[in-house]
Amino acid sequence: MTQTINNNQNGNINSKADISAIEAAEEIKLNDLAPEQQLELEKLKLDLDMASDADKEADEVTKTPPRRLVIVDGGKGGVGKSMWTRGFLQTCIDEKRRIVAVDADNSNPDLLRYYGENGEHCQIQQLNIFKDGSIDRFFDQIKRMMEPEPDTYNQLPPPESLFLLELPPQSRQIFKRFIEQEFLETAANDYDIRVTMVVVISRVSDSVKQLIDLYSFCGNKVDYIVVRNLFYGEESEFSRYSNSSIVQEIKQELLKAGIPLFDITMPNLLEYAYDYLDEKSLSFSEGIKQKELPGVKMRVKSWLKTFKQQICPVKHLLGLESINVEIF
Repeated sequence: MTQTINNNQNGNINSKADISAIEAAEEIKLNDLAPEQQLELEKLKLDLDMASDADKEADEVTKTPPRRLVIVDGGKGGVGKSMWTRGFLQTCIDEKRRIVAVDADNSNPDLLRYYGENGEHCQIQQLNIFKDGSIDRFFDQIKRMMEPEPDTYNQLPPPESLFLLELPPQSRQIFKRFIEQEFLETAANDYDIRVTMVVVISRVSDSVKQLIDLYSFCGNKVDYIVVRNLFYGEESEFSRYSNSSIVQEIKQELLKAGIPLFDITMPNLLEYAYDYLDEKSLSFSEGIKQKELPGVKMRVKSWLKTFKQQICPVKHLLGLESINVEIF
């Protein structure tokens, strides 16, 4: 302790002093120190606090979230895949979570229509999944975005870690062949990226068949989220899904593998509000901010809040650390 005082008097303390020295110095009553010693001690504490804050800021900059590819599927068209995809993309934007979304439905590119190509926290790319080799190039592009190279100004772009792909109708066989070529194994082992399959279903038996077929070639190599679209009825009315013995077997198999299948719902947006967004090509955020129709504003805000509440329990499977349901 005496040595610490002498060091202070000699002016030898610098910002690299260890914590034990600081703790020892703090045990001395300031009244027992000369004014110049008090000043030096306060300066030392300030320097260390500033260094600690700088380290925290550096950690935040260099921290890369876990890599996740979210694939939205539903088999045939009309089950609500695009609606769920838009809701999830809006949630990522609201949370300021960087995301690369891929619009693979060239006949009806909803993501591009509602959100454009580039936003503050998202970029949207097109993919013709029916063109031979296109899905392979998509995977190669993901790798380049996860491990970017310096640009022409020798600046390193921020690495991407969250990707979103909505499969268009009638693309199941193409996707199946790609999975059978060990895409999932390569993604996990070589690039440390985990895939989440989001399966949007209606009340018809075909939705159940599509889920069973998907599991037949994806198995326990992906995470699963089943979304009951309440546009088609109340949650309790999805009896073909709830009462399917095969679905129950799949859930048990996944549970044994430590990969529980999660069930959530997607709220129904009043047709009047949905049509207004569709006619104006407005994102959910724009639908909330518009002042032309207060009824639409209220309905869209309520829908988005409920949507976020539903995906909150599975946010870890969607590449999100947190979800604030009050942010719009």
